[in-house]
Amino acid sequence: MATKIIACEVMKEELLSNQGGQDINFHFVEMALHEHPEKLHAELQDVIGQSSGYERIILAFGLCGGALKNLRAPESMLTIPRVHDCIPIFIGSRALYDTLQKNNKGTFYLTGGMVNSQKSMMAEYERVCTKYGEVKARRIFATMFGNYQRVLFIRTGAPDEENDLRKSVKTAALLNLQHQTWQGRKDYIQKLIHGPWDRGDFVNLPPGEAVNEEVFIFQPAQME
Repeated sequence: MATKIIACEVMKEELLSNQGGQDINFHFVEMALHEHPEKLHAELQDVIGQSSGYERIILAFGLCGGALKNLRAPESMLTIPRVHDCIPIFIGSRALYDTLQKNNKGTFYLTGGMVNSQKSMMAEYERVCTKYGEVKARRIFATMFGNYQRVLFIRTGAPDEENDLRKSVKTAALLNLQHQTWQGRKDYIQKLIHGPWDRGDFVNLPPGEAVNEEVFIFQPAQME
């Protein structure tokens, strides 16, 4: 196989459904690792190190709290979307995401993969309830999300999306936030899988070169 994609489990349905029969090897890592960037870094480097014989390895991640810093692929081109987190990939473009952020500050984004993860907001709330009781759990979450105004569920066309939407609505109710939906676009996901991996949307590192976070700084020249 010429290409391998390493991604967070929350992107699994979107990536697999847009594969289009192309010969790609996928490897998915647990969302819970995002809470520990050093562990996520070690996991990604380990997976990359065990991935030989690929012309290109694609990391379907953003910077993720510095977890990608100094990663390197000894034998393969390493391609990474030029984003800070995965939300622009689901939205369809970084420019559209930036507009949403500018016009709607205080937004908490959700997708089907996020609401179904073992580290979903509802799952975390249940764990906190078990440990501290419901009254204290509600106070904790009210403090954590006091600066948010809404939950925005991104539709991606994933299977069982209506059920995922209901979970998103429940999450918004739990956090006492407005709930809205947004129709995501497949543009970024399609490019991530099939290319072209242009420098405006992707960082491309030759074999052996380490990830430097400075290359994720978006300069106008990179968008030409």
